[in-house]
Amino acid sequence: MGSSKLLISFKKHKRYLYTSLALIILFFAVSALITPKITLVAENLLEDVVQENLTSKKNSIAFEFNNLNSFLIYSEKIVGDSIEIPAEQLQEKLRFTADLAQTSPFILNSYFYNLTPKGWTNLYTTQDPINKMGLPLHYEDYVRSEFVDTILKLKDHVIYRKFYVHRGAANGITVVGNDIDLLAFWNYFSESNEARIGYTVVTTDTGICLLHPEPKYIGTRLDSYFTRVSLNAVLNHSEHSDTKLLTDEAKSEYLNLNVKRYFDKVQVGNSSLLVIESFPLDIILKERTQKINRYFLWISLLAFFVFMGLLLVSRYQLKKEFLENLKVVEEKEQLINANEKYQKENALLQLNQLKKKMNPHFLFNSLNSLHILIESKPELSQEFLLKLSDVYRYLLENKEGDLILVKKELTFLNQYFFLQKIRFGASIQVLINNTVDDAKVYTKKIPFLALETVVENAIKHNEFTKQNPLQIELLFYENYIEVINTYTPRKTPKVASHKLGLIYLKNTYNFYNIEGFQTEITGDKFKCRLPLLP
Repeated sequence: MGSSKLLISFKKHKRYLYTSLALIILFFAVSALITPKITLVAENLLEDVVQENLTSKKNSIAFEFNNLNSFLIYSEKIVGDSIEIPAEQLQEKLRFTADLAQTSPFILNSYFYNLTPKGWTNLYTTQDPINKMGLPLHYEDYVRSEFVDTILKLKDHVIYRKFYVHRGAANGITVVGNDIDLLAFWNYFSESNEARIGYTVVTTDTGICLLHPEPKYIGTRLDSYFTRVSLNAVLNHSEHSDTKLLTDEAKSEYLNLNVKRYFDKVQVGNSSLLVIESFPLDIILKERTQKINRYFLWISLLAFFVFMGLLLVSRYQLKKEFLENLKVVEEKEQLINANEKYQKENALLQLNQLKKKMNPHFLFNSLNSLHILIESKPELSQEFLLKLSDVYRYLLENKEGDLILVKKELTFLNQYFFLQKIRFGASIQVLINNTVDDAKVYTKKIPFLALETVVENAIKHNEFTKQNPLQIELLFYENYIEVINTYTPRKTPKVASHKLGLIYLKNTYNFYNIEGFQTEITGDKFKCRLPLLP
């Protein structure tokens, strides 16, 4: 009887052994077929990661260089709009812009001057004396307005000199420019954009290096990069075409390894910069695919020992299942705890955002006004309270910020102005004038709280009385809204808050790559132009 049970047990275990061996053989056969496909998929995924990294670097480079270029673009607009203003006022505006450019730690010098057949006049420079290398000094060389850039390699600096030559209607020439310290900019960029894989090189559209991990190449022409992929091919390559990015394989002068280079371009003002990302093939592609194959082999061997272990220690199966179930329970608890932590952090983040939007001074002043109305005008106080609740409901419903319809923003502005009108009475006057008959203007978008920001800016930073009221006019055009208010600045202006609101609007438009946002003071008027987004 015992021998019979032993025989049955032996046959049963023998069947399990054959089944296990068959499964193991099948597993290795399938793995041999799948491994090449896994390798191919891994290479494609890595290729996608490389291109995403290139896109991220492009955006960062475009943002930084456009920031440096913004002072020159602003100077171009000033000079272009200078037909109707006196020369002294033009020079004052250019002097202010040049001084403002010095707030950037990477701009060594800002300057402007007039060019005549006899030479230059009315020179203004923030760094004296100015290096004349590369500057336009001959009147007859420039027959039209244009942007020019050049590289100056000095003893302690590599200068990226960019200037705008404006030839006016009366054949007068005005030159404005900035000198950018490329080595200082390289130090900043390399620290804030540390490369995880590969490295980035930036050149001008003529192939002169602006950024390189090895500073000695900055300011030199990188002809070796464009032997098989020409400059024109990169400049003429369309970002929206279905063709892949231009690539090349070469030996890196920096890593001394074979690398794959990806070529692309970014637009900075009126010129293009070339971005080249280099990735070492042996280190990234080959080593990582080899690791995947090695890991898969380890998994296969592990599976073999697992099968053998299951055959030899089948009596411990129940215990193993218990431990696995316990592990699953622990993982679920960890996920639950992680989810609760995420929800708590998210709630705190939204609360902080909400606190930032709800201006305590505005709320305090509104409550004071409400207190007075309750005693003097009860019926008006009810309407005031409803308007106040609508204002904060608007802030709560749009706590994510971003963009908002013009129609909604205008409705909110009317509610906000109603509250301010109760407080200031006839001291404030707002006129809304739609200069176009197209109702589509109200379906376009502007930054969240844009109109309120400009109106509040006017209230905060101007002196006004019933005899000299603050007049605010909103002019609606097809592609922008212009807000004009009387300009009677306070004797002690709130500089910090003034910058905060307008910088918020400027950064929002820059984020969406929308040009046209501008502010200016003309006589006794302050004007702010808000471009409309589709």
